This record gives sequence, C-alpha cells and structure tokens, in this order.
Amino acid sequence: KLAQGLWLMNWLSVLAGVVIFSLGLFLKIELRKRSEVMNNSESHFVPNSLIGVGVLSCVFNSLAGKICYDALDPAKYAKWKPWLKSYLAVCVLFNIVLLLVALCCFLLRGSLESTLAHGLKNGMKYYRDTDTPGRCFMKKTIDMLQIEFKCCGNNGFRDW
Repeated sequence: KLAQGLWLMNWLSVLAGVVIFSLGLFLKIELRKRSEVMNNSESHFVPNSLIGVGVLSCVFNSLAGKICYDALDPAKYAKWKPWLKSYLAVCVLFNIVLLLVALCCFLLRGSLESTLAHGLKNGMKYYRDTDTPGRCFMKKTIDMLQIEFKCCGNNGFRDW
C-alpha cells in the first residue's frame, strides 16, 4: 500500500512539475515580449525559478516513480522495503519545498507588477519621441500592450 501511494504521489507530482514548468516558460516568453517596457532584468527571477523547480520536480519524481514501481513487484519489494519510509519523508520534504517556491513566486508577483508599472511609466515619457533610435519599438510595444489588454496607462487614461 505504501509503495502504491508513493507511486501515485510521484506521478501526480510529475504532472504538477510539468504544469509549473509550462507556466514558467509562458511567463518568461510574455516578459521577453514586453522587455522594452520593463524597468529592469530582475523580473526574470520568477519565471526562471518556476522553470527550474518544474524541471527538478519532473526529474526527481520520475526517478522516484520508477523506484516505487519496482517496489510494487514482490520479487523486488524486499530490496526497496527498508528505503520506502525514509523515501516518503524525502518526498514530503521535496513537495513542501516545491510549495514554498510556488508561494514565493506568488508573493513576488507584486515586484513584477511594480517593475512593469515603473517601466511603462518611463515608456510613456518617451512615447512620442520616435526620432531617437530604438524608441519607435517602445511606441509599438506600448500600442500592442494597450490593444491586447484593452487598457490605457498603468491605472487609466489619466496616466498620460
């Protein structure tokens, strides 16, 4: 029963790792598309940590799923039985760390929002300055942001 429970928990954790990796990748792509209106490069900490934790979760839990699958076989069970309880503790700790990293990324959401707000505020200063090389790309990026999100400025049209 313990091996079956661990096997199920590991494969659910692999699926969670794939979801976390996908979210990190999506966030990184979206931030890269809007990098011209971002204030600094610190905003990539959240997607990088999501990608890293997602990959680590997939690798760790895939190997662990294989161990639990072997433990389901009566011929191989004796070999793995002494390790299952300590392995359960390691799995629980790993999943707690995974949850803490996800919580940390959620809490850093405000930092991402302030970075975007500050960068957008700076970008609006140079919105009409298309004579300077590179600024016309910022104008296009801000235009696309407003079209895509149906917004105007950080808090409304008064920001302009």
